Amino acid sequence: MIAYVFVAAAALAMLPILVLFKMNVEKLKQDPSLQTKVQTNMMIGVAISEFLPILLIIYGFSQMELVTDVSDLYTPATILIFLVVFTVFFIFLQNKVDVPEEAKSIVKQFSFISIALILAIPIIAFVAFFMMLP
Repeated sequence: MIAYVFVAAAALAMLPILVLFKMNVEKLKQDPSLQTKVQTNMMIGVAISEFLPILLIIYGFSQMELVTDVSDLYTPATILIFLVVFTVFFIFLQNKVDVPEEAKSIVKQFSFISIALILAIPIIAFVAFFMMLP
């Protein structure tokens, strides 16, 4: 089923960005003055890691067809919702744990940027699910 292509695209976009976030937020927690370098590294990593998910999204839209029953989308949508909740929870958790007082605002800003980057492909996947409804 083509809905799982969108789930795979979302997972392949979200998990590498989450790893990049974790690596870079630790650098920010240690030295908040590295904000520009860390954000640049994060954006380059995101651009590289979203190459395959974008190709999967294009493939999914090109092969898309209506589902026969709405229940065919329950499992892929549940997986996608779980991934979104997990990644957003993980980012907010990193935002609260072991953050020095002088780095709190920078880490919070970096967290919100990362959440926006992580949610881009899943939002496209949800739009695709709605387009597949009978």
